[in-house]
Amino acid sequence: MKKFLVCFLLLLAGFSAVRADDGGKVFLERFYQEGAECWFDNGFLKKHLTQKALKYLHDAYPYDDEAGDGLAMWLFYQEGGWDLGELKEIKVDRLRENTYRVTCHSRFNEDTYEYTVVFGLVRVVNTWKIDTMKPGKGDLVLSDPGIRNGSRWNIGPRDYTAKVNADKTITFSAMAEGEELMFRLTPNYSRQNEYILSDEPGGSGTNVFSNTPRVKLIDKYGTKLLCLYDQKGLLQHVLDGKARGEGLDVALDKWDIQLAGRYVDKYGDTLQISNGTIYEKGVARAEYKHLPFNGTVTGVIGIRGLTNLEGMWEAVITLDGLTLYEVEEDEYGIYHRKGNQEQLTWARNDFPRFNYTWTILLNDGQFRRLKKSTLRIMRNEILARNGYRFQSKDLQEYFAKWSWYQPIESNNDVKPNEIEMLNLELIKAEEAKTDDMRYVTEK
Repeated sequence: MKKFLVCFLLLLAGFSAVRADDGGKVFLERFYQEGAECWFDNGFLKKHLTQKALKYLHDAYPYDDEAGDGLAMWLFYQEGGWDLGELKEIKVDRLRENTYRVTCHSRFNEDTYEYTVVFGLVRVVNTWKIDTMKPGKGDLVLSDPGIRNGSRWNIGPRDYTAKVNADKTITFSAMAEGEELMFRLTPNYSRQNEYILSDEPGGSGTNVFSNTPRVKLIDKYGTKLLCLYDQKGLLQHVLDGKARGEGLDVALDKWDIQLAGRYVDKYGDTLQISNGTIYEKGVARAEYKHLPFNGTVTGVIGIRGLTNLEGMWEAVITLDGLTLYEVEEDEYGIYHRKGNQEQLTWARNDFPRFNYTWTILLNDGQFRRLKKSTLRIMRNEILARNGYRFQSKDLQEYFAKWSWYQPIESNNDVKPNEIEMLNLELIKAEEAKTDDMRYVTEK
């Protein structure tokens, strides 16, 4: 009420000083500026709209409520009913005697819209009032800067380049093994920060995300992500708009982080794996390098320096550590398992097995190679790191044996960060897949 009275007094003071020749223009400028500050509540509008204008609003937009907010929605909605967001700028032009066109610029979802309303004014005692109005259609005039023309979006070893089209749709394209990959995003103006994903018109390129039609943009806290959801609302893929470096390099760096840790081999020796080096008792004993194939992360590493691990191995993350499968390369450059394997057991009771899930986004896809039983622990470990109290007895027993697990008083205070929340969604969606849709099974 206090804010309304301040706005009302300011309006009265302004209107009393208006000259007759530009009074209508100044009235409308102040109406928008002061009215927006007051959120155009019922009291404000009734002071400055005639009965004719009030009836128009009630008839055209029949969703008035007790607070009065519904009555004013016409100022922020185009004919289609889409939210046009925060008023940023207005321009008032006089069309004829007591008739003015107001052009508004509003920001919504970081887009800029332009829309118009034509007003007819009448003089009431010493001030103006709005008598008639005719809203025009809104139009997007500045594309969402969150997806800029030429921007690069990483997923796994691939980088997509965005192209903003004249019709405000956005084409994404990439190359994979000589094949052109493409898809198109169309803004969904009825939902903030959302897009509809479809094939690129004309059949150009292959759309590998055809089962994820709904896309949500996250652009905050230094992140810029495109989250792709399937028809069931499960998060399937995430494209990173702020990844540094080429796609394959980014994916290999993430794979390095997932391999890193302290393990015990079959001889009881402790090995520390970190950034291309294998340490034993604090001394660098061996080096390893990644062996991708055709721009794809294979999980295969070449080790030099440790006699029992010399050679090429496919590294597979497990709940208990790492399993290394000895591989050989065929004439086409494809790696095949030979049959020999080595087990490396996780050797840190004071450190979570999948601690990296709070720092890196699992959009490299390597987690999809884990068994569902391991995925369940990985997902719940994210909650455990944040102090979650489990109801399931098996989860209680599993996490109770780790010294790092410290449950808090209330699960309402468990607040995973943005990366953890997305990883939770990705893991949950992978768990929901049937075995015939996955890389591995429980066997």
